[in-house]
Amino acid sequence: MTSHHTKQWTQDELLIELDQRWQQYPVHLRQWPEDKQAHFAQQQGYARPQDLLAHLGAWMEESLRVIPFFQRDEKPPRDYRNDDEFNARAVERFRDWPRAQVEDWFEQQRLALKAMIARLPDDALDNKRIYRWLVGTIIDHYDEHPLP
Repeated sequence: MTSHHTKQWTQDELLIELDQRWQQYPVHLRQWPEDKQAHFAQQQGYARPQDLLAHLGAWMEESLRVIPFFQRDEKPPRDYRNDDEFNARAVERFRDWPRAQVEDWFEQQRLALKAMIARLPDDALDNKRIYRWLVGTIIDHYDEHPLP
């Protein structure tokens, strides 16, 4: 995920985005008629709404894994070749989960990411790798999958 923003985001603004956009994402999606939910998920490249939520939550979870490596100026190990493989694995991992369980897991990832960002030192976003990753996950990822 590459950032297309010229704005410089702060930790507080990233936390607000997690609360305003991402907390409401599954809630708003669930309020639509089922056919509209399915159509939206398919437009985003996913068969079902919970597949889209699994994809989004998996990137939050991956953020929790890689940011500590970036803080130590280390390269995080990866067991996937590219984003497409990562995304496919995320969908497969949650394939048999009921939607409500995927939504609960998504919310757990959101809250964990929020807590991690809140604990980061004040200068953490000066690290370009941390900044790009978090802006990519929180801001750009929403721009890739915006709710209408």
